[in-house]
Amino acid sequence: MRAGGSARADASAERVRIVNWVLLVEDDLDHRLLIREVVSRMFSGVELHEAGDAASAIAWVRDRAKVKGGLAHGVVVLDLGLPGPSGFHFLEWVREHDVLDPLPVVVLTASENPMDAEHAFHLGAKGYFQKPADFRAYIAIFERALSLAAPGDGPPSSDGPAPGTG
Repeated sequence: MRAGGSARADASAERVRIVNWVLLVEDDLDHRLLIREVVSRMFSGVELHEAGDAASAIAWVRDRAKVKGGLAHGVVVLDLGLPGPSGFHFLEWVREHDVLDPLPVVVLTASENPMDAEHAFHLGAKGYFQKPADFRAYIAIFERALSLAAPGDGPPSSDGPAPGTG
């Protein structure tokens, strides 16, 4: 790690201290590996859980919800282009269950279709980000995504195409 990296990690950890866990719903192994690296380097103390499809994510959330306070202090980072039921299916499922209403879901997708972003926000997504091309861009996105998990934050957040992706 280069000089100053530790200070950046400490600042990132402070901004997202309310987040104890992240459920990453992503089928692409390369993206999962990169996100694991981002979380382990920059967000110490945040547990990363992974699901490769919507059905696995739903099962994980159901199990976590059985524990009192199990869904508190977490955020779901969701890809839309999953095998089988899409990320939209997961968003619809969350929306159908009132007990899950406070669960923040942030979309991280390769889609450049503005209708996908609009539909995701309509279904309750708190943020919508396009997958970036490099490690530093992932760090910036995760800083913003995890900050969206804080209760009472403002309106949903969205980014246009990430540099180098379109």
